[in-house]
Amino acid sequence: MAENVTTQAIAASSGLELTDQISSQGSTTSTNDKKIKHDQLAEVESLESRDPHQVDGLDDGGYKRELTVSQIIMITFGAGIGTGLWVSTGQALAKAGPAGCIIAYSVLAVAVIGMYMSIGEMTAFKPVHGGFIRQTQEYVDPAWAFALGLNFTFEWIIVLPAEVTAAINIIKFWDGSQKVPEVALIVMFLISMITCNLFPVRAYGHTEYWMSSIKLLALFAVMIYMLIATCGGTPGHGPIGFRYFHAPEGKAFNNSIKGIAAALVQAGFSMGGGEHIAVAAGEAKDPRRAVKKAVAPICLRMIMFFIVNIFLVTLNTAYNDPRLVNAKGTLASPFVIAILNGGTKWFAHIINAFILLTVISCGNSGIYIASRCLVSCSKLGLVPAFLGRTDAHGRPRWALAIVIVLGSALCFLNLSATGVVVYGWFSSLVSNAGFICWLSIFVTHIRFRRGLKAQGIDAKSELPFRDYFAPYTQWIGTVVILVILIAECYLAIFPIGGKPSAKHFFSSYITIPLFIFDFIAYKLWFRSKFVRAKEMDFSEAKYFTIIDDRLREMEKIREESRGVKPADNVVIRSLKGFKTMLYGS
Repeated sequence: MAENVTTQAIAASSGLELTDQISSQGSTTSTNDKKIKHDQLAEVESLESRDPHQVDGLDDGGYKRELTVSQIIMITFGAGIGTGLWVSTGQALAKAGPAGCIIAYSVLAVAVIGMYMSIGEMTAFKPVHGGFIRQTQEYVDPAWAFALGLNFTFEWIIVLPAEVTAAINIIKFWDGSQKVPEVALIVMFLISMITCNLFPVRAYGHTEYWMSSIKLLALFAVMIYMLIATCGGTPGHGPIGFRYFHAPEGKAFNNSIKGIAAALVQAGFSMGGGEHIAVAAGEAKDPRRAVKKAVAPICLRMIMFFIVNIFLVTLNTAYNDPRLVNAKGTLASPFVIAILNGGTKWFAHIINAFILLTVISCGNSGIYIASRCLVSCSKLGLVPAFLGRTDAHGRPRWALAIVIVLGSALCFLNLSATGVVVYGWFSSLVSNAGFICWLSIFVTHIRFRRGLKAQGIDAKSELPFRDYFAPYTQWIGTVVILVILIAECYLAIFPIGGKPSAKHFFSSYITIPLFIFDFIAYKLWFRSKFVRAKEMDFSEAKYFTIIDDRLREMEKIREESRGVKPADNVVIRSLKGFKTMLYGS
């Protein structure tokens, strides 16, 4: 009995000692965990205290990398959605008929998706300032880059007066707007478009983020309305179906091949803007990730807004509706016409307000893109150096001033009858700029891939984002754009419903000979040569690999400090695999 008591006492004493040891170890472990967490947080603060994008040897052109990934995605997703889509789509419908309009927009949308894949691959690999103008200089020829830079810069300078003019016509939708002097409207819209660009780039990013959100909201609202109207959901109206595709209320094609060619030209004016991603990448915080994440939404935008959306437009608006040709402003918009036909005028007022905000956004983007392109040309030595100077906040002062002054002057030219003629000629100078830009991107990408191959760089393993169908995508896109340029030349000589004239030809096609002139003049003056594949400079790509490693390190330490464990779930791994397939590694 005594032995049992002694044994129990010894066990109890041992248990107490063991408990004390465990408690002591737990306390030590807790202290160590706190110390590790404190060290991790200190390491995160240390990493965040220095800019991960500051890498020795990397030239950012004086810009500040302040655009976030979400801002880049929304800017590129909503870029180019302006009067080209809202209003000018009606001209394509009137000239080609519903089926011809669908064919034209679908063919060009596929080609433009290929262009986005091309620019995404090149920009994700080396997201430097200068965009596709710099890519053209480094992979094709400085002379081509010079002609492209001037062409693209003046295209976006013209966007400012074009959108101001459009805004004046849009506001006339409401009664009483005629009482406001036109000069007052011009000043008001100019201030609204210019102001945002006077602040650091983060202000532009925030503004365009919300503007793009409004654009998407308006487009989806109209698409849902047109779908409901087609099915007969509007009060007092039965199903529409395909009544405008056949007699007696319409027909599938109008003006045969010439109509489709005219619609292709019009579609090109509506689909621009996605190439902004290459320009904005030079001011992105996490450029490679931003580019990879933005490409897939842009491709989705092309399918939703320029294939599905145009299909719904052709179902709801007759190609022979006189308002498409004779009305002004948004009263000529096939979207507004469809809403008015449905008997919901209150909704037309709301959409008109959305369109007005869209136009202001496009004018804002025009100033940003034109000024950055001018800086790019300066940094590349294509235009005088003073145009590339930036202030402490990364704002290109001289480039902004020139773009704003030229664009504003063109706005006020519209106050006189002579000014309207002059503005028409200026507009014609850049009417084909988008096609030239896309053609240049395809050619540049073909050269880019040849350079990688010549220097032994494996595209499958080295490219952060990859076009799996290259180079077939680029060759098909090149053929499509060349066919469109030939078709436009044909229409410039033999216009629909008009006689051939030299005035009409030069007013609608002079951009092409001017581009060729700029290219030849630069080449003869500076004796530039085509860049050989083995001489292409890919060295700066390594700096962005360093930036990627730094950002991953910061994210890993931040997650560990918060107690977040790496995902080891089959579903999550599958989703990550799908994401990698879309955006690259």
